This record gives sequence, structure tokens and C-alpha cells, in this order.
Amino acid sequence: MAARFPSAAIISAAEFRHFLSRYDSLIEAISSAKPAKSSQKSLRELDKFRYEEAVAAFQSENPKRPMTHDDVKTLVDWKLRHGKFRPTLMKLVSSNDGATVREVIHQAMKQYWANRNASEALGAIAKLKGIGPATASLLLSIHDPDHIIFFSDEAFWWLCCDGKKSPIKYNAKEYLELNKAAQSVIVRLQVKATDIEKVAYVLMRQESSNTTSVDEGGASPSQTNPAEIDSPKLLSKKRKDGFIDDEVTPEHVRRSKRR
Repeated sequence: MAARFPSAAIISAAEFRHFLSRYDSLIEAISSAKPAKSSQKSLRELDKFRYEEAVAAFQSENPKRPMTHDDVKTLVDWKLRHGKFRPTLMKLVSSNDGATVREVIHQAMKQYWANRNASEALGAIAKLKGIGPATASLLLSIHDPDHIIFFSDEAFWWLCCDGKKSPIKYNAKEYLELNKAAQSVIVRLQVKATDIEKVAYVLMRQESSNTTSVDEGGASPSQTNPAEIDSPKLLSKKRKDGFIDDEVTPEHVRRSKRR
């Protein structure tokens, strides 16, 4: 089915601002619809940490403080609640040594600010357990939100698939494709990479909720399609590029076999 909204290649600045303005209310609606447990932060709180508090702390070559293991776990929590839930991802990420996490990210960002090579920085961060190109791009984006886009499903579908929900392999090659498409929009519209993420999220979530047009109401999120999660195309132990894919978990494999 063809997308019923502007493609990333032709969206105007006015349209972009319109969809961006809908992001906060969409997150509020999702957060209210799925309240957090008493011991957890709500999606709205996690979203504020991801786009405001973390950026304020870590953006630029001279961050206010080093990114810690707890920061990474909070960002992974946001990723799981904001997109598809991966039942064992947090356990894998939590199994990293705290000092190692801090040092790996510090060295990766030192390398990034020296040469602005996103691929090299992603590869360095992805050495941590449970961290693949998608989560690595999230951590990198926190440090350079203006230029580095997070490898989310919604961003990839909008920027690289013209709104079609094609299977995603979550590898380094796909991230390069996503990053290239994002840079084109950044230059053409003079916007931030994180704003592109938000617009893509609004567009893809509204499309999923079967709205007849982007100007009608209905910003509530759709339910995840189980078949999409368990698709064999998404299952892999280790990618040829050397990354352990953080988008695939043993739980998915077990469910797929049972079915």
C-alpha cells in the first residue's frame, strides 16, 4: 500500500514542522494508554530524558559528565518502550561491566569527534554486549543530536522504504543508508536529526493506526504485529559485518520455532 503522507524526499518545511508539532501529544497519548509500573519511569519521562536531559548532559565534544552504565540502561529502556519490546535486550545490556561501558563510550566519542566518522564510532560502541548498530546509533545520537539519527524502525521505513514497513536487518549497511538519507533532509530543510526521528515516528504511527489522512485525528499507536517480530528474516546469531544484532533475542527464536 502506498504511503498516505509526504515522502522524506519531497516533504516541505511547513509539512515537516506540522508533523513535528504532533510528536509530544502522541507520546503523551501512548504514555497514558500504557501506564508504567510504580517502580518505573513513564514513557513521557523516558522521552524527556532521551531528548532533553541526556542531550543536555552529553552533547558536544566536552560533555558535562561521562555517560555511565545507568544512563545507557535508561536509554535502552526508552528504546524498548518507544518502539518494539525486546524481552532479553535489557538483561544483555545490564550484564556489561560498568567501568567498561564508560570507557568504551568515552573512547568511541573521542574517535568520533576527531574524524566525524559515524560508522567507526558505531563499530566501537557495538563491542559492548547487547549493543548492535541500532542501540549504538542511539548512544551516538545523544552526543550529536543535530547530525546523527537513531536507527529506529520508523525512521528507516520513512527515509529508506518510502513509508513501507519492509523487513529490517539492523546491520551497519542499513544504517549507512539511513544516515545518508537523513543527511539529505537535514541539509535540504535545515533541521536536526532528532527532529527527523520524531516526524518519522508520528507519520509511521499514524499510518499504522489506519488514519485516512495525515490531517485527521487519531494519533494512537498500533499494536505490534507478532508475525513481524518473529519473522525469520529478522533472526540472526551474528551478522557478516561482525555486529551482534541487538534487535534479535533468543526469546524471539523460541517463539518462532514453537509457531
